Amino acid sequence: MQRIALATLLLYPNQPVVVDGLIERMWGYDTPDDPRGALHTHLTRLRRTLSKGLDGASPIESSGGGYLLRADADSLDLIHFRELVARGRRDSVAEKSLLTQALALWRGPALANVDSDALHRDEVAELEEEHRHAQERWFELALRAGEGPAIISRLKAAVVASPMSERISGQLMIALYQAGRQAEALEVYEELRVTLRDELGLEPGQGIRQAHAQILSQDMPRLTGDPAGEREQAAVAHVPVPAELPAKVATFTGRHPQARALLGALRDGRTTVAAVSGPGGVGKSALALHVAHRLAAAFPDGQLYLDLNGSTPDVPPLEPAEALRRLLRSLGVAPAAVSAEPGEAARLLRSLTADRRMLFLLDNARDVAQVRDLLPGGAGCRVLLTSRRLLADLDGAEHVQLDVFSPEESYELLERLVGAARLAAEPQAAAQVVQHCGGLPLAVHIAATRLVSRPAWPIAVLADRLGAQHRRMNELRAGDRAIRATFATSYQQLQAERHGAAATRVFDLLGLFDGADLGTDTVAALAGLPVERAWQLLELLADVRLLQTHEPGRYRMHHLARLFARERAATRGPDAPQAVRRVLHHFLATARRAVRLLNPHPGWPAAIGPMAPAHAGSQLAGPQAAREWADAEAPNLVAVVRQAAETGDDDLTIGLASSFSHLMLDRGRWDQVRQIRRAAAHVVQRGGNAPHPAVARADLGVPLPSRVRLAAASRALTRDKASLG
Repeated sequence: MQRIALATLLLYPNQPVVVDGLIERMWGYDTPDDPRGALHTHLTRLRRTLSKGLDGASPIESSGGGYLLRADADSLDLIHFRELVARGRRDSVAEKSLLTQALALWRGPALANVDSDALHRDEVAELEEEHRHAQERWFELALRAGEGPAIISRLKAAVVASPMSERISGQLMIALYQAGRQAEALEVYEELRVTLRDELGLEPGQGIRQAHAQILSQDMPRLTGDPAGEREQAAVAHVPVPAELPAKVATFTGRHPQARALLGALRDGRTTVAAVSGPGGVGKSALALHVAHRLAAAFPDGQLYLDLNGSTPDVPPLEPAEALRRLLRSLGVAPAAVSAEPGEAARLLRSLTADRRMLFLLDNARDVAQVRDLLPGGAGCRVLLTSRRLLADLDGAEHVQLDVFSPEESYELLERLVGAARLAAEPQAAAQVVQHCGGLPLAVHIAATRLVSRPAWPIAVLADRLGAQHRRMNELRAGDRAIRATFATSYQQLQAERHGAAATRVFDLLGLFDGADLGTDTVAALAGLPVERAWQLLELLADVRLLQTHEPGRYRMHHLARLFARERAATRGPDAPQAVRRVLHHFLATARRAVRLLNPHPGWPAAIGPMAPAHAGSQLAGPQAAREWADAEAPNLVAVVRQAAETGDDDLTIGLASSFSHLMLDRGRWDQVRQIRRAAAHVVQRGGNAPHPAVARADLGVPLPSRVRLAAASRALTRDKASLG
């Protein structure tokens, strides 16, 4: 137990770890009768043990309702590793040496001698992910230096450790090719292809397929060093004025305020850079292209367009060096004159654009790091960016964030794509299609494509097929466009980031919860995490636009993203039903606590349902906190009761309904009280005429307060009688 506690604190150095988080990692679901007392005992012993080796001073201290361990790079390898990696990112000259030092700190599997399922489930994957990314970067630098033959054995060991990593397998292929071992390089590809097919049912991605094709044709460039000082600088050739913007989007719809904001900012010179951000499929590129065409005439020296592939399925994002090469080629620079060093190439780009009036449309950026060196130098140039992320680090940029379409805008887009006459013949079915697309322009485009390609179909056929949640994601696919792929791209990119493994687990589990509005404490219960940790992961999900945050600590998920998450959650095995049980019991425990705070005298609501909830619920400081919790969670309560009823746990369902009804009566939400009771109604008479044993205690027919007029009470009771039987 002390080893688990120490490992948990070491994983979050200099950060308070809440008591509940330590208890979860130490005991899981098999907690002792007094877990806080037992935790205190173990921490006391652990402090005593550590102080013996540290001149009587323990690095563990109490902090903010939890415990904190003080550490620095001299005392903790994890901090030292992360500092070395971060320094390497800032110092390209010393990066390989710094990564060599960082990787030398790893000795064996992470937490190998720590017996905690929760730690291994939530933390080890992230630690191994950090190690793998550093290792992959080191391999890349070695290959660029032409050291491939010398690192083949290390690459082979890395492939054994990560047999489904396309990047490491690709690096081994390049190393073998550099060593003149073409046949072995092709064998590596074949082994990866078989592994991916057998384990995941997938084919290798486009990047490694391209490397395989180049090795087959023996034209892959050898990654040898190419010092800038040894390269001859070629002259800039004369080329026509570039006009690279793709064709206008003929069916561009809506977005009038956003277009005006972008046009005003770029025309008036208020800014030289404008960035459009929003979730995948929301129409960022269409808006940017629409604006770029309207601006084009004001930039006589040319318009450059570059897709950075920041969120393109199965295509790796363009590295800044390659993006610079393409932009400079458009400006007439011979390939031999472009430095492999991004900083040097960026200086050339700024020099060539210093006195020009040019428009850059940089589409589909991954992050700020990808685009920072691509910005031109001239005051007469303008840059229009699109990205799923909010590129907040771009100094002085104008930001426009896109949300989904309104139902009216979605209908207008569908009408422009399918035709007004066809929609007018089936307005109700057309409205259903719009509703199932959830305001996502890409989904509307795909639905329209399905209808256009099936002119004999009534619109009602597609509406019915989209109406079935289990097949909606399959139906929203046409040609090379698919809603599932849009979410999968963000999901895969998230996996590659620090904390990505834990964030994707949380995302998967969110698909299991039927509530519409997610509080941080709700998600913490669902995922079995401390609240602070849940908040960090939710913010990461919001950064990559898999969630939307509409107020601090509250999040929403698009219903199509929820369906994708539910598909992913199906792969989680026993973790999924346990997560649902935790979150339902979290609501029960918290609602009971709120009831007691608001009215401590009638004890019956707290005596209904399971007497030992599987989750302790949220702590509420007083009556005002109880009211705030009830108001915040009000949109979820009916869905929670319905979800409990679907699990078949009648006691839990009635317990939730009774506590929620009491809270909503206190808040004056009469309609919601009736909806909650209706959601629980079918368990009242489940299996026959005899009421469920909990019903008498639940008193689902709580009378309305006497201050309400008799006629209003009579109408409400009549409606309840009809719904409850």
